[in-house]
Amino acid sequence: MEQIELWSSFILANLLWAIVSIPLITLPAATAGLFAAMSGRVRGKEADLFGVFFGAMRSHWRRATAIMLLNLLLGGTILLNLRIFALANAPDMLMFMSRSVTLFVGLIVLLANLYAWPLLVVADLPLRELIVLSFKLVFAYPLRSFIVFGAALLPLLISLLLPQGVFALVTVSAIVWIIAKGTWPVIHALTTEVA
Repeated sequence: MEQIELWSSFILANLLWAIVSIPLITLPAATAGLFAAMSGRVRGKEADLFGVFFGAMRSHWRRATAIMLLNLLLGGTILLNLRIFALANAPDMLMFMSRSVTLFVGLIVLLANLYAWPLLVVADLPLRELIVLSFKLVFAYPLRSFIVFGAALLPLLISLLLPQGVFALVTVSAIVWIIAKGTWPVIHALTTEVA
């Protein structure tokens, strides 16, 4: 019975996220709602899924949108750099080092998102502090960050091998649950120290 409830909440949360994200402008708020729902499950809070999801959307949409816009800005800059490096006619060693630094920055941005989204919904921090803390946590817990990132990629890779309906039903919820589960010990220790 517990497994049925777990899977049904995964499916329902995933469907909510997919439907609410259809107008792309609501994607950041829907992502905050999904992180709130899955973070609650990780912490053992059996709450009303709709209430948590839509409540988090309402209360976190501004900061979630800012995080998403920052990701788009940084991601666009990284892609532009890589494109410029591909067109540049520079010595191989210089190109290798430039690409390596750009890819390293891209990886750090991805890893910082592992902490930014769960922190958004569990800690009441100003946006700047939340972003700075997310980057600090990547460097404070590099091994955990890489393990969580790798584990979060698994549902995505598996869903590529399965029918497309699987993505709409469970993939995003599974990714968010893995991220919330993997980062919660760090965030819990951090929020306990602050309190």
